Amino acid sequence: MKKILTMTLALCSVLLLHAAKVSKMVNVKVGSETRKYLLYVPNNVKENAPLVVSLHGAGGTVSTSSHDPDFHSIADKDGFIVVYPQGKNTVFPGLGGMSAPGWTSTGEENFDTDFLKAVVEDVASKYTIDRNRLYCCGFSNGGMMTYVMANTCSLQFAAFAAISGYPINEFHLHHTSARPVPFLHIHGKADDFVKYSLVPNVIDNMVARNGANPVPQKTVKSGKYTKSVYEAGEGSFPIIFYEIDGMGHSPFTNSTEANSSSQTMWNFFKEYTLDSPCDQTLRWRPRIEEEGYAPKSHGWTMNSGTTLLRFGGTQNTNSNQNVYRSLQFQTGSYKLCFKSTGEPSTAIGVKIEKLTGKKNAVLDATVNVGEEVSLPFEVADGWGEYKITFTRPTKDDVITVTDIAIYAVVDTPDAVMAPKASAATDGAVYSLSGVKHTKTPVGKGVYIANGKKVVVR
Repeated sequence: MKKILTMTLALCSVLLLHAAKVSKMVNVKVGSETRKYLLYVPNNVKENAPLVVSLHGAGGTVSTSSHDPDFHSIADKDGFIVVYPQGKNTVFPGLGGMSAPGWTSTGEENFDTDFLKAVVEDVASKYTIDRNRLYCCGFSNGGMMTYVMANTCSLQFAAFAAISGYPINEFHLHHTSARPVPFLHIHGKADDFVKYSLVPNVIDNMVARNGANPVPQKTVKSGKYTKSVYEAGEGSFPIIFYEIDGMGHSPFTNSTEANSSSQTMWNFFKEYTLDSPCDQTLRWRPRIEEEGYAPKSHGWTMNSGTTLLRFGGTQNTNSNQNVYRSLQFQTGSYKLCFKSTGEPSTAIGVKIEKLTGKKNAVLDATVNVGEEVSLPFEVADGWGEYKITFTRPTKDDVITVTDIAIYAVVDTPDAVMAPKASAATDGAVYSLSGVKHTKTPVGKGVYIANGKKVVVR
């Protein structure tokens, strides 16, 4: 009897050890509405815990027994908090007008972005969370909403991940975030609902927006996955894309290195904080000159008559479901920079034209080959999509344009830093791509130390 009692107590101790400290539905007031989310706090929650926001797909109903993508067991192991917000009834015109619980993934601030920020504040009012380690992910329509959060809340969330979801149809991808963002995307090759075939357009947009290397480092595991790592460039973050063999439209796969898509997301998340330095002024850097890159396969027109280069122009069609490569800006001041080689003093025409709304040119200039170029322009009428064109005097002029980049013009000259003022104040030295240097002194270059840009000559 005593032995049985001892075993029972031991079993109870194990169960208590692994039991959740909190697993319950919580109401939160957002404006005039009351909305709800599932709060999961593991028994071993850490002080200053990271927070993961996990978003369900269209038609999803969140409960203590139903929540995707699921992070419960990973939170139990690593001591972070997870929230699973409940979407509200949303009409999806692209799905025949279906109404179901989901997310209005318009690309801009709306009642759903307000709700998700309110959820974070509600959790923060009850627990000590690490504001530098907020992460957002989602499945299907929740993945679409994750792209929205990456666009609108990049100064609040450190990193993002989507599985089987990106903005389609009435939900069009906006990629005009306040800073480059680390992003991971997982998609099944057999997904014909949120089509796998269109994902490369999304990846191209995110890679150029981040200024990452457009020629990925690939790892292929036959029968499981192809992993493409678009490595971070100066002042930016990587984009990572998993193509899963045999996977359809699903919130989970075990065909990653970690044998779990949720674990893969968490492994990615924990590499980044809001203290990871980046160039907040960077808006677009396509890096078309990279060895092995084929610009024509990624939406560029090259050396066609007097047109040297052109990007932008394709818009929404039935076949592309409103998913295409595009150049985008919000209201603000910008500058276009690039280099060129060819016959000295040959003229290069440069034009940036708006394709949506008022279709006007925001930049129309002429420069000479070999000049150091920094051309200012203004966008005054909100979000829009644009076309950029480089021209030459005749089709026989041989000119090469490289290092194209567009930056926001800001009041503070040293905007190359992490999003928070507390960034990198631990005495460590970081590269502009956010890599911490473990050896000192560092070599020549530009670095971040104590939240400021430092040039070592």
